[in-house]
Amino acid sequence: MNAPELNLQRSPPAAAARAGEPQWTERERRLRLADGRVLACLEMGDPAGSPVLYFHGYPGSRLEGRLAASAARRQGLRLLAPDRPGFGASTFQPGRTIGAWAADVAELADQLGLERFAVVGVSGGGPYALACAARIPERLSRVALVGALGPLGRKRLARDMVAVNRLVLALARRLPFLARLAVELAARWIRRHPDHHLAHMTAAAPPVDRRVLAVPAYRALFTESTAEALRPGGRGAAWDLTLLARPWDFSLQEVSVPMRIWQGLADNIVPPAIAQDLAAALPASECRYLEDEGHLSLIVRHMDAVLADLHA
Repeated sequence: MNAPELNLQRSPPAAAARAGEPQWTERERRLRLADGRVLACLEMGDPAGSPVLYFHGYPGSRLEGRLAASAARRQGLRLLAPDRPGFGASTFQPGRTIGAWAADVAELADQLGLERFAVVGVSGGGPYALACAARIPERLSRVALVGALGPLGRKRLARDMVAVNRLVLALARRLPFLARLAVELAARWIRRHPDHHLAHMTAAAPPVDRRVLAVPAYRALFTESTAEALRPGGRGAAWDLTLLARPWDFSLQEVSVPMRIWQGLADNIVPPAIAQDLAAALPASECRYLEDEGHLSLIVRHMDAVLADLHA
């Protein structure tokens, strides 16, 4: 299967408007939270459609949500992709936890008039989708975890992970202050040279992911998203890394919201063992394994199926 065309158009085609097809657009939002912080969010798709929140990976930003924009448009969905605190245009939050994200999401939903919504957690956004399932289950209809990171308490879970990621996560678990310093320093270089960072990522990726990144539009999108994530500096990414690597502030036993776990069997960024562990811990989940799919290819080639499943 080839990757679907990445449609980067920002406003509805005139022909579609004349034909009475669902309207779609892209809109930047800046929401002021109760504690004074700003939560940035990119809105895409049909403004009148069923709402779906897209939680970006690491180190990603709201711009990553454009990977799902065309699928949302085709299905008439309203797609909302927020920046986590300290990424992109969202204010850094000192001392935050993964579980605290649920309160931000609830405020976002209240301000936008969303009673219930679905959630897609991609890669490093997976733990944040699970936090919402644990803390605000009454607001969620369904959850999709796509190549999602899970708790890393057991060494075997990271055994098949690309070596540099495995080492960075191990450092963040054991020496969080040193890991945060290292990420903040690395972020300065990545912010100036996101294309070089992507080249390093490509070198260790399975062939199917390298083919995705060979498509100029996808390569540009990932580069832009990473640069935007680190635009305010590396403090947000540094804090996020240690949160992902260390024990979370909620338990998977608290999660009962129905969810689908999507996992590429060729993924070496978030290996299949992590999805298997999540599926075993989440009784209301179903796992869909895709042979020959990697980490990035899973996201770009199966987002239509992911979004359709949320509203089946």
